Amino acid sequence: MLKRLAAIGVGLALVCATAACRGTEAGDGPDASPSSEWIAGSVSPGQSKPGTKASGPATSVSPKPGTEVNWGDPAVVENFNGPLNSRWGVYDSPDSKPPRSSDMVSVSGGMLHLSGGVSQKAGKDVGAGLGYFREQMFGKWEVRFRVQAGAGYAPAVLLWPEDNADWPAHGEIDMMEVIDPKRQGGGTYLHHGKDNAHVGVDYKKADFTKFHTVGVEWLPSRVTFFLDGQPYFNVTADMIDTGLPDEGRCTWRSSSTRVAATRSRAATRRPRRRS
Repeated sequence: MLKRLAAIGVGLALVCATAACRGTEAGDGPDASPSSEWIAGSVSPGQSKPGTKASGPATSVSPKPGTEVNWGDPAVVENFNGPLNSRWGVYDSPDSKPPRSSDMVSVSGGMLHLSGGVSQKAGKDVGAGLGYFREQMFGKWEVRFRVQAGAGYAPAVLLWPEDNADWPAHGEIDMMEVIDPKRQGGGTYLHHGKDNAHVGVDYKKADFTKFHTVGVEWLPSRVTFFLDGQPYFNVTADMIDTGLPDEGRCTWRSSSTRVAATRSRAATRRPRRRS
């Protein structure tokens, strides 16, 4: 149950990674299953590129956009049908910036809820956050979520370095940040390098008060972002002055910076080797 509307109710379908599989359309409801799809390579209008172009060539190890990727079975699937297991780490740092408290995270009705508001435990206005600590470099992640309209809190779904000290040098992949109080669009970004170079789409239009599936494919030669199974932003090494992140493994995380309700499935996959 949300603490207040301004503290956004976020419905996140946690880390559901499925390659060559697509998220369902918002109208299909939170229980709909992914279906197969092909990866396209177009970049949508509204893309921003704060960094300068890299001088080195892109790696050509992984499949290019426009080709089918056979990811195999998910390595992790989370349906939130019971208590969180030991791989989940809930943030409990009410005196940090931003402040978050563990009592603002709950699981019920097949949903993970991240709430923002006055915490009974902390005695003040805080947000929520957690991570799934299965470190992995390269793969595909998908998250199905929704967010209540309201100002004051904003949800983020992202991949973060295994060690906090490695940020921003080892990168950050923001699958979606919904800052708009009306929840009618969100931003997608790739960060990398000690000076925090980044590229992204500042505003991808979608009604995030309804369930949507966001996803990302992170491969040596590209990082491709998806909304409801459709690719809309593809990053290659020549688009950012530091190249693509490849220094280390990342974990999946979600936070409400002063937000939240989450639902559905979470999964991650590694590419299947071809013989």
